[in-house]
Amino acid sequence: MSDKEITVEDLNKLQKKASDNAIKLNKAMGMTYLVVRNNKLIQIEPDGKETIIGKPEFGTKRIEKKQITLKPSA
Repeated sequence: MSDKEITVEDLNKLQKKASDNAIKLNKAMGMTYLVVRNNKLIQIEPDGKETIIGKPEFGTKRIEKKQITLKPSA
């Protein structure tokens, strides 16, 4: 399998789509899910109720690189 280059825009679109699908699935199953907003870890109930849990262990990071090379795992 060869290395494949993917743009940051494409990676962001794929990440957004995967996140949206996971949220829809969690809501359909009646499960809560977590998001990070404004440096706060927030738990969201299936009915939309939000509870601040605390600070996230990891923050967000902007990527300035235009292309990322994905290498197949061994």
